Amino acid sequence: METQPLCPQLLVWRQIYTLLEEAYLQAAADGMPPPPPVFNMQSWSLSTFAHKQQRWAATCSWAEQYGFKQLIGELAADDLYDGD
Repeated sequence: METQPLCPQLLVWRQIYTLLEEAYLQAAADGMPPPPPVFNMQSWSLSTFAHKQQRWAATCSWAEQYGFKQLIGELAADDLYDGD
């Protein structure tokens, strides 16, 4: 059985977060919350697979809701984390 990716690899996710955060700061729209925070190394290692998957889903939802989905783009297979 093939494992489904949970989210991007941490380094890739941090790069995406930087793009989203920059877009958020430039937009400076009233009432717009910042993007969901990305994990640091310690919280990455301590979080469950479900928590990683939920946080990534929240990030994608935030990006779509505020018009920044194009900043996430297509992720290559090597960019994805599947729990291994």
